[in-house]
Order: sequence, then C-alpha cells, then structure tokens
Amino acid sequence: MTSVLQNQHVLYPQMNIEYPEITKGDGVYLFDSNNNRYIDAAGGPVLCSLGYGLEEMGDILRNQSNKLNFSYRMYSTTSEIIDACAKIHHVSGNLLEKTMIVSGGTEAVEMAAKIARTYHIDNGDPGKYKVIGRWISYHGMSNSTLSWGGHLGRRKLWQPLLSEHGHIPPAYCYRCWYGKTPESCSLDCACALEREIQVQGPETVSAFIAEPYSGNSLCGAHPQKPGYFQKIREICDKYNVLMIMDEVMTGVGRTGDWFAYQGYGVVPDIVTMGKALGGGYFPVGGVGCSAKVSDVIENNSATFAPGFSWAGNPMAGAVISATIDYKIRHELLENVQSMGDYLMKELRTLASAHPSIGDVRGKGLLIGIEFVKSKETKEPFDPAIQYQSLLVDACKKNGMFIQSGSGNIDGILGDMLLLGPAYTIRKSEIGEIVDKLDLSLSIVEKQPGIFD
Repeated sequence: MTSVLQNQHVLYPQMNIEYPEITKGDGVYLFDSNNNRYIDAAGGPVLCSLGYGLEEMGDILRNQSNKLNFSYRMYSTTSEIIDACAKIHHVSGNLLEKTMIVSGGTEAVEMAAKIARTYHIDNGDPGKYKVIGRWISYHGMSNSTLSWGGHLGRRKLWQPLLSEHGHIPPAYCYRCWYGKTPESCSLDCACALEREIQVQGPETVSAFIAEPYSGNSLCGAHPQKPGYFQKIREICDKYNVLMIMDEVMTGVGRTGDWFAYQGYGVVPDIVTMGKALGGGYFPVGGVGCSAKVSDVIENNSATFAPGFSWAGNPMAGAVISATIDYKIRHELLENVQSMGDYLMKELRTLASAHPSIGDVRGKGLLIGIEFVKSKETKEPFDPAIQYQSLLVDACKKNGMFIQSGSGNIDGILGDMLLLGPAYTIRKSEIGEIVDKLDLSLSIVEKQPGIFD
C-alpha cells in the first residue's frame, strides 16, 4: 500500500495512515491544524501530568536555557541536579538516598540493572547479574528492558536480540494463572519468585523488577490480595536479590501517592521513574536507590560511570524541581485521589451499560479497562476484529485520544485501554471523557461481527 504520507520525511509508527497535525495544547486539550479539539484522556503515553500549555513551565525552560543549557555529569555538577535529587529524596519519604537523573524511562531501567550489578560486585558477589521479571510486563523498548519485560507481543519481532533471565507469572487477578480469586488467593504468583530464583541459581540472580500497577501491558492490573509485595520483599531478602520497583508510569503522583510502593507499605531497594517526573515538559527520567545500596557502592568502588550523554543535565533538573513544586503547591496529589475515585466510579457505572467491558481496575489517575466478548466467560475478542483499534478510531472521531493495547493476554489475544489524564483534570472534564467513551463504545459495539 502506498503511504498517504509519502511526501513527508518522518518515520511514523504507521506509515499508511494520516495523523492529525497537533498545533496547540491547553490543559487536557489538544488542537490540530483543522481546529479540531481533542481531550487527551491518556496524557500522551500517560506522561503529561501537568497538562498542556503551562506558561510557568515554559518560563522555567527558557530561563534555564539562558542560564545554563548543559553541563556534563562526568566532570561537573549543578545546583539544578542537586536540588532535583533532594526533592526526590524528600517525596520518597527519605528512602531514595541517591538518585541519577536520566533522559527517560527505558534509560532509567537500564541504569537500575547496572546499579544492582555494581552493588553485588562491590558486595563481593560478582556472579550476580540476572534480572527476573514478570510475564505480560513492560519496562522499555531497548533490548535489555524488553528482555526483562514480558509483553509477548512487543517482544515478538525482536526476540532474536533478547536474552532470558527468567520470568514469573503476573499479578493478574482478573485472569489468575492459578485459577484463584482474591478471596482464595495464597499469593502463588509471588511465591513463584523463590522457585524461579532457585531454577536460575541464586548465585546468578541480581534483581527482581516489577511495576506496582501495570501500565499499558496489563492496563492497571495489580495484586488485589494484601501482602503480595511483602512476600516478594521477603524472598528477595532471603536470596540477596535487590527489589526494583519500576515506577516510570506510576511514580511522582500518578496513583495518588508520590510513589505507588508507598501505598503498599513496602520498601524497595531501587526505584525507577520518568513520565510524570517532568510534567510532560522535558524528556526526563530518574533512578533512585536506598542507602543500603548506595552505601555499599560508596564504601567500595565509589564509582558508577554508566549513563547516556544527556544524563544529569541542568535542564532536566530544573524541570523536575518545578514539576514537584507545582504539584505540592497546587495540591495535585489530592486532586489525583479525588478525581481518580470519581473516574473509577463513573467507569464502573459505564461498565454495567456496555457488554464489552469486562474489568475496570487501577488507582488514582491510572485506570485500565479490559474488553471481552462475554462478561460471563471472559472470552476475549477475536484478534482479527481489532477491537481496540476500532475503539481508538471511534474515540478520535469523537474528539478524544486514548492509550490502548492488543495481544495483552498472551501476545495474540486481549484488548485493553489505559486512561491517565493530567493531574489538573476537573470533574467536568472527566465527565467529558466518560461521555465520549460511552458514545464510542456504543458505535463500536453495534458494528456487525463484534458479538456474532
């Protein structure tokens, strides 16, 4: 098929469709070159936590660029990076003793694994290098992070480039791999970590990585039985395995806590962050570690040199500090909690009216929906229907952007969407999201062949 974009020089994700040209953003809205308005129900890839068009963030970028646009972390530091890491330390409840500022989430996860490896070398265990992950998880698009992740659909094309360090079942209560319910659950999916460590060889396992709430892999899925991450913590401690909490999507307020691990009452060793960390105004990420980890490195090799070129730059530091300050000053985490509760209530009401909504889950302003052909059997749609694509198109025509995923169950089956609007969202705007989703679902559900 000849691309409709053949006269442009951009390598688009899909080369045979027409993308709207976005020219302006304001709050939770985007506008295209034809003056169409879209409400962004996902904040891009659940990234724009402060929304669009915030003048004071533009001022921060301009002023910082005029003052100092770059300084290389290998031979200097800046007050901007020092202040940003101090603020991260504060909102983590003083857990994250040392933080490295990077350019995004994938880089943060790469550095997390390297920090873990450095810790074990400095701690006298140089054989530890493996990072165990969970199936149907996502931690980034580099070869290493895809390897530690377990989203089969996203791994498929790149499988020859990946390595295998071991995976355990996900905390996916809607489709429990052990056939349990939250009431009958005995945390088998957490206990599986001990078996996997034993299979891999405890002397080789460096870390275990997990998202506290799934992002676009399982769209809001999380352990509904209390004690899941406490069991994970117990197993990690038993085998001297570091616990990495991947909070690239959930961190810096997305679930209503500064970090989602705080809501579970568990203490990880390393935490990754990104997306909401910069409010959507600069490509940033971060990886922080506890004193347990940083003290071992500092008291031995005292060296951690890895990092991409833009890591630790003052532009990122200025934006991170401004983003955290803005969220505190405007009480946005409180807004995340209240608006998240309201959105969840409205979506569960919507679910009762739509036969294709099988499950609604998540916390704060990270809420996922799983679509099914039958609510009773949880039978997923035939992938040939491309249900999530039909819904995305319908939402776009009705003036709304959403995040969606396919093949989320096993790499082939599974249609889901993820909502993650800006923390500044208001009740009326949530109402607009729900109304547009209601309309779009009604259009898609009535199409021939959907429930046949």
